[in-house]
Amino acid sequence: MYFIQAYQDKNEWWRYILTMAITAFAYFVLGSIPLTLAIIFKTIHNGPVDLDAFSETYDTSVLGLDQNVGLIMLLIPSILSVVALFLAMIYIHGKKPGRIASAAGRVRWGRLFGSAFVWLILLIAIELFFAFRDPENYSFQWDREHFLPLVIIALLLIPFQALSEELFFRSYLMQGLGLWWNSRVFPLIITSILFGLMHIMNPEVKEFGYLGTMPYYIGFGFFAGLLVIFDDGIEMACGVHAVNNIYSTIFVSYNASALHTAALWKIKDLDPYAMTIAFSLAAIFFLITMSKIFRWKRPVNLFKPISDTLQEI
Repeated sequence: MYFIQAYQDKNEWWRYILTMAITAFAYFVLGSIPLTLAIIFKTIHNGPVDLDAFSETYDTSVLGLDQNVGLIMLLIPSILSVVALFLAMIYIHGKKPGRIASAAGRVRWGRLFGSAFVWLILLIAIELFFAFRDPENYSFQWDREHFLPLVIIALLLIPFQALSEELFFRSYLMQGLGLWWNSRVFPLIITSILFGLMHIMNPEVKEFGYLGTMPYYIGFGFFAGLLVIFDDGIEMACGVHAVNNIYSTIFVSYNASALHTAALWKIKDLDPYAMTIAFSLAAIFFLITMSKIFRWKRPVNLFKPISDTLQEI
């Protein structure tokens, strides 16, 4: 099983410190270099840029950058951190590449793409409900110059952004904390809260407040964590996370979004509470559907000490 595999790895405390330090360096230092150089270049040639506005909105257009180019620069840290974390898990912790993905020792592509497809259908259904309920809240925007490149960028790079978070929170931290606490429940709760806090500087939080956004972010982390625990792997969580972010990048966006793109539709007034409720219902439906399709037999193991499960093998 997925959590038990961690017992076979090298788990001294200093390995976790080193791995997280390397991952943080890749994300915050190396990943920030392209955007920093772009800001320096724009400042030299066009004068000072509005860094305060950028820090508030994450809109790279205020820096004088093309939105698609800016999107790439915002995604580079995730790409570098994925590579750094993956290599650290292999060479510092001695994990086998296939076992990082699932207890099956390989990437189960059917689960990855199947979960992405089902979640996409749910997202479309939710959007249609809100669109029919309040069509005036949606405005269609067609930017031919930027949209087609945006689709390519989103399909190629957004999955790395989703993978970086799933690999760190739902694979690395959940397994590590599971060893520490001999539990699945505490790692699930802790990583869900940390996942929410990671988004605390997002423009959405500044726009709608903690009560309007944190339940969604923490809830998404909890939902993804349950998928990993019940399905013994991160494929479903990655599929759902990737398609969720791709959808909000190329189909429907809003002013306070962390990613400012030439999406096809823009929502004028987003209701964060309605969004959280809709997400919760979709997540419950998804969990029930996947449990039926893949015949999950171990939800009860959520509350069982990991050591007890280890003795049963």
